[in-house]
Amino acid sequence: MVHGAPTARFLTELNADIWQPYRDAHASGDTEAFLALHTPELIRAGGPGKTVQGFDEYAALSREWRAGMKERGSSVAIEFRFTERITDGELASERGVYRLTATRADGDQKIFHGHFHTFSRKIDGHWRIAVDYDDTNATPADFTAATAPEDFAPYLVRG
Repeated sequence: MVHGAPTARFLTELNADIWQPYRDAHASGDTEAFLALHTPELIRAGGPGKTVQGFDEYAALSREWRAGMKERGSSVAIEFRFTERITDGELASERGVYRLTATRADGDQKIFHGHFHTFSRKIDGHWRIAVDYDDTNATPADFTAATAPEDFAPYLVRG
């Protein structure tokens, strides 16, 4: 297979299979829905702890983190913007910036920004994250400068 530029259809699929459900799972606190967006062979790297994890360890830590948030009455919302989207319809590499808004039970909010880079593959007709890397070094300006998930124009072949 020749790995070419993305099409609007492939990017629409990625948004529907990964990015919107990712946001929804964070907003609803549904850890299992969040974990279902990843392959069982997941490689997860980076984050605040600068660690490398497989799916089982990442799942356990995600469940623990979410349970602690629920116990404290906290919530979290996440948004994504992109700086690169490469896909051939079966494999994808996407880079961008996230904004995570953490809200405590008392209404106090903290906003965090970071860069992400995911590699995804289509499995049984659905996109799943196979490799996920992030850092916490982005700024609000980085987020603003990146493109919205629905803005495909910078990633499509012209002409």
